Amino acid sequence: MINNMNKMKILSLILGLFMMASCKGQTDLGNLKYGERLLSTDDLEKDYSVYVPLDGIYRVKNIDQFKYSNIPLTSDSVEFKNETMIHRNSLDIIVDSYDNNQFWGFELQLVNEKVSDRFLDLLMKKYGTPSKQYEYVKKQNKDFHYLWQSKPSNEIIYFNKHNEDVHTSMQGKRNAVLSETRIIILKDGLAVKPNKNDPRNTQEKIDTILKSNPKAFDLLEIFKNQIPE
Repeated sequence: MINNMNKMKILSLILGLFMMASCKGQTDLGNLKYGERLLSTDDLEKDYSVYVPLDGIYRVKNIDQFKYSNIPLTSDSVEFKNETMIHRNSLDIIVDSYDNNQFWGFELQLVNEKVSDRFLDLLMKKYGTPSKQYEYVKKQNKDFHYLWQSKPSNEIIYFNKHNEDVHTSMQGKRNAVLSETRIIILKDGLAVKPNKNDPRNTQEKIDTILKSNPKAFDLLEIFKNQIPE
């Protein structure tokens, strides 16, 4: 007869094997090398990002095929009463161009606050003290910004979590919280090219901006400007 202690050991072993199997086959975003060409784009579709204004953006069709370190990504979603929009996890892969498909980084959006907190804990341990940060908390409303520039790994990391309690749950509970987190990890040194087809972007205007800040179009500088003082 198996005693309770042995039962617990067997149960722990089974759960451990299940967790290992659940992550098997997932691509670890942390292991992708900057500059390497994507082997396939079958699970990707062309997209755009207002947060990373570069030309080569792919939306991943099946986010469950990816993880970051020991954090598996899943297709979580959140709905609220009397709202048509469904808030979902999403993952964008960023490349140098749709022709070359060289990996430059990724942009991840999360709607699960527990997973978001795991990411933040991991990033803090991995990269240390952020070079710039902002934290605001008022009851259930939160706005967190953290920015790292990692010289050893040649990358920049931007983390932003925003919680707001202005929604109504599907069960009718008022002040339901929507937690949205955006995590952007990119190769360092990337810059935005002004759209010269836009009549507002005159060469004179571009020169004026660069004169006041020669690094104005660097993504690192753009992320810095998104963080409140």
